[in-house]
Amino acid sequence: MPGALKAAVIAVLAVVLGWSPASPAQTIPQPPCAGSPLPIYAPGGEPPLLQVWSKTSLASWLPPACTGWNGPVGNLLVALAGTFNFAGSTDQLLSRFGAVSTLSGIRYWSVSDKDWRPLIISAAALGDPASQGRRADFAAPEMKAGSNLFFAQRDRRSTGDVVYRMRVLEAGADLLVLDLENVSPVRAFILTIFEPGDMKLLYFLKRAAGGNWNLYALLSANSSYAEGNEASFINRAVAFYRHFSGAQTDGAPPLAR
Repeated sequence: MPGALKAAVIAVLAVVLGWSPASPAQTIPQPPCAGSPLPIYAPGGEPPLLQVWSKTSLASWLPPACTGWNGPVGNLLVALAGTFNFAGSTDQLLSRFGAVSTLSGIRYWSVSDKDWRPLIISAAALGDPASQGRRADFAAPEMKAGSNLFFAQRDRRSTGDVVYRMRVLEAGADLLVLDLENVSPVRAFILTIFEPGDMKLLYFLKRAAGGNWNLYALLSANSSYAEGNEASFINRAVAFYRHFSGAQTDGAPPLAR
C-alpha cells in the first residue's frame, strides 16, 4: 500500500473507530476469555471496533491458553468486537458457521480494485480432508465442543482450493467459541504465501442482554505477505464478521479503503 494511502487509512480509522495500529508500549491483544476484551464491544447497530497489531508489537506476546493457539502469532493480528441482534436459538447461530457453502459469494472491499469484489469463490464441507470429498453443510448436532470439521475454500487471490479445519472449542447455551485455520498451503500461482497453520481465525460469541450477542473475532496472518497489506486483511476480517453476524457483507462502508 502506498505510504500516503496507508496514512489516510490510519487517520480515518483513528477518527471514526478509535483505532490505531498498536505499538509495544500501547496495548497487547486481549480476547474475552482472558479478561476484558480489547478492543471493547461496539454497541448494537454500530460497526465493530477494531485493533491491528504488527509483527513488531506482537514479538513478545503469546496467546492466552484459552485461545487454543500455540506460540507466537506472526506478522499481523486483526481484532474486531461488536454486538448484533439474533432472535434464533443457539444451535441456529452455531449453524451459521456450519453452513460453509454460504461463504461462497461474500464480498469485501478490494483495496487494489477500489470496489466491492467477491471474497470467496467457492466453499464446501468435506467428509474426508485427505480425499477432499464434498458433503452437505455441517449441522448443529455435529458441532459439539471438541469437534474437528474440515472444509475447502477458494478465495479470489489464491490458486486452487485451500483446506481449513474448524474446531469447536465451546458450544454452550450462552457461549460459542470456534477456531479456524488452514491445514493446506495457500498458493498464488506457483508461490506459497501461507504455509499450513499460518492463517487463523478465532470467534467468541457470548449472549448479551436484549436478544443481543457479543462477537469478538481474531484474524492472524503469519506470513511476510501480510506486511504492508493491513487494509486488505482488515476488510477480509470485516467480511467474515458481517457474514457470521447476519449482516450484508457489502451493505456498509468499508472500514479500510
